[in-house]
Amino acid sequence: MLYHNVRVMAHSLRFVDAATAVAASTALVWYGLEGPAARGAHLLALQVFAATFFVAFLLIAERMHLYFVRRTEDIAGELLSLCEVALYSCCVAIVAAEVWGGGLAPAYYLHALVGALVVVPALRFVMRFVIRRLRQRGDDYRVWLIVGHNQRSAEIARTILANPHFGIVIEELIDIAPKGAPPSQIAEDFRTGALASVRSRVVPDTQAVRAIVESHVIDEVVVTLPVRTCYDQVRELIDICSAAGISVKLEPEIFQAAGTAFSTEVAHVGSIPMVTHYSGPSNYRLLTAKRMIDFVGAAAGLILLSPVLLAIALGVKFTSPGPVLFFQTRVGLHGRHFRMVKFRSMVREADSLRDVMAEQNQRDGTAFKVKNDMRITALGRYLRRFHLDELPQLWNVLVGDMSLVGPRPLPVKEAFGDEWWQRRRLSMPPGLTCFWQLEDDPLMPFGKWMELDMAYIDRWSLWLDFKLIARTFVTVAKGRGW
Repeated sequence: MLYHNVRVMAHSLRFVDAATAVAASTALVWYGLEGPAARGAHLLALQVFAATFFVAFLLIAERMHLYFVRRTEDIAGELLSLCEVALYSCCVAIVAAEVWGGGLAPAYYLHALVGALVVVPALRFVMRFVIRRLRQRGDDYRVWLIVGHNQRSAEIARTILANPHFGIVIEELIDIAPKGAPPSQIAEDFRTGALASVRSRVVPDTQAVRAIVESHVIDEVVVTLPVRTCYDQVRELIDICSAAGISVKLEPEIFQAAGTAFSTEVAHVGSIPMVTHYSGPSNYRLLTAKRMIDFVGAAAGLILLSPVLLAIALGVKFTSPGPVLFFQTRVGLHGRHFRMVKFRSMVREADSLRDVMAEQNQRDGTAFKVKNDMRITALGRYLRRFHLDELPQLWNVLVGDMSLVGPRPLPVKEAFGDEWWQRRRLSMPPGLTCFWQLEDDPLMPFGKWMELDMAYIDRWSLWLDFKLIARTFVTVAKGRGW
């Protein structure tokens, strides 16, 4: 084996990366300084920069929990995290060099940053490539024993077999028969296809696992037994592996959500560790970027469109009696209520007339929509065609009640008046546009509308947001709203 203790190797990489980042950064600056005189004059600044960079890299990497065993992890996320640590560390080192080292020209700091952001990820990419090639040919492997015959264990085994660069060898796929019952037959899934190449059997109790650990090389035991019905066996397996000094992998999703992609993370309530289950987007860095885009986009929109907003406001004021703006309570993130603002497009007493028009509703479910709504003013009909009445909602985006892209916020009655599964649409901030906007169909069935919102949540990415915003301009320009 290339290196038997991968945990030590993973954690020691932080020193290699820190040293590489410092060496690359300072080398570019050093060779950029012209002549011995310039180098001597900036020697203190370089020393402070290098020392601070090294220490900051180690501390920030530890804080971000960057270094752990990544045998089965995607390399893209690792490279992105490395760049993030290098960026933060370099910024801290620049401040230190300016304060305590006399400083350098801004161009040299740029050279240092480029050096760190290029060399460290490049080194890691080459390292991972070499290690994966070695694992593919049989070096640096880990031996796993998988306990449990179910869909999850089959999925894990197929993934391992399909990715030889993981460097994982499956010793056996075993299941434990219920207490007092004879060993059952091996499930069909474990006798056909790719899994047919892996030894599978059903054992009578956990002592059989102990016998395997005693007589075979086992690095880790992966337990996929259902905790609810096999709690005692899982507890015994943990005790056996603990006594043998073998690590155990357990599925954290003790309670599964049918049909929903769940994620988990470990957090603490004081000193008490808790496993958190959640669905929907969970990359907080990308969600933070989404919020920044919302803020900048809304601010820019309000500034650039201010003449248009003023013209519409004057038009509403002088064409019908009543206020310029219309405020309505809508339901936002996780059921929070907020006051959504629009240009008024209906007569002043529109709310009191809604019940009278209930029989004319052309929408199914709890939504309300009437094409030839008698409450809409002449100017309001034009504003609705091009969705201009919704422009003030940029203010809701600016203050954080809404997002540029997200499920449309519904009035309270509509939001909580339908089926329970539709509640998940509130797991993301509501938005000005989404998939439903691109359908350009005011009479879209309510159920389909909700399904499109769920599809957005499940597929969300920043790139998807940009595409939806661009396509929304095209849809709105057609002027089919009402």
